[in-house]
Amino acid sequence: MYITTPDQLNDFCKSLESSDVLAVDTEFVRERTYFHRIGLIQVAGKEGCGAIDPILLKDLTPLLEILKDPSKIKVFHAARQDLEILVRLCGQVIPPVFDTQVAAALVGWGSQISFAKLIQKALGKHIHKTETYTDWCRRPLSDNQIKYAIDDVRYLMPAYERLIERLTELKRNDWVAGEVKNWEDPETFALSDPQKRFLKIKSLRSLKPQNLAVLRELAAWRENVAVSRDCLAKSIVRDETLLEIARKMPREVGALSSLRGFYHKEVGKSGADIIKAVEKGAAVAEGDLPVLPESDGYSTMRGIEELLSAFVQIRSEELKIEPSVLADRKRIHRFATHFEQKQNMDENFLLQGWRRECIGEPMLSLLKGEVGLKINPSGAVALIPLK
Repeated sequence: MYITTPDQLNDFCKSLESSDVLAVDTEFVRERTYFHRIGLIQVAGKEGCGAIDPILLKDLTPLLEILKDPSKIKVFHAARQDLEILVRLCGQVIPPVFDTQVAAALVGWGSQISFAKLIQKALGKHIHKTETYTDWCRRPLSDNQIKYAIDDVRYLMPAYERLIERLTELKRNDWVAGEVKNWEDPETFALSDPQKRFLKIKSLRSLKPQNLAVLRELAAWRENVAVSRDCLAKSIVRDETLLEIARKMPREVGALSSLRGFYHKEVGKSGADIIKAVEKGAAVAEGDLPVLPESDGYSTMRGIEELLSAFVQIRSEELKIEPSVLADRKRIHRFATHFEQKQNMDENFLLQGWRRECIGEPMLSLLKGEVGLKINPSGAVALIPLK
């Protein structure tokens, strides 16, 4: 059902009231804008599926109230971008959330599985992603485009049901809840702190502290402008140009014109504000100059990470999930680093939630020398106590 009028929306939302679980998806465009440009919102419940047109419908209140209902589970596949859109529209997070991509990884169907592969695995059905490059904000939409969009939630609901069955069989339902708790935290969807955006710029470590303060102000200025214009930050001034301005610290607008990388008319439009940002950064007192986080160049003792990686591989085979779902190389490195540097291990990612028992505590015992690895006559590798 393609929903384009207030009456259709009201009737559809009333039909969703009896559903405890809703499959939700969005179609959007975000190639040149800071925020997603929403083109469709698809929802499926027990009574059917609908594609709501947020371009033709200016008031989405009935739908948003349904999505905010904490008694209804909202099911997504690869939820991040869909939730960014819906949280912004709702003005709040919309728990509880279930992410089928996360759940699929935890039952051993593969990490970062695509929607098409999920449907094939869960339902044995092949679907064709024929409208991947559709401009969902252009009207009118064709019947094929609408069907394509609705199919995303039509198939998502039975895939969710199959995943719940599998999670229950494996006793891993709580694992999913732990993995998606970020989707239920308002901080996850808060706009980035403009004063920290400079940390994303490559080669910033080549700058002196005072120049870093200038770069911080320049990056914050650009981020605020990007939000106000709803455009990509890089379309205002490129990173390389910001870096050069911070390095040279020009004090007059005319000096900006000699720098490469400015877009047409941007110096005339923003030159005075750029100089103000330079002056603000140049005036930062020594005690307030930015301090960069230490680069992660620490090398652990030889063989430590290889031992932990071998154990992760063993556990992943036992649990029948990919090793990266348990612990990727970065998290293994961080775990070993924190241990060697005698940091508080209780705060380490691998000692949180379901990972603590499955992987974190055994890895900690390995590092403490409390257990070792042995190969059984069957060829299986197991932990053995050493103390």
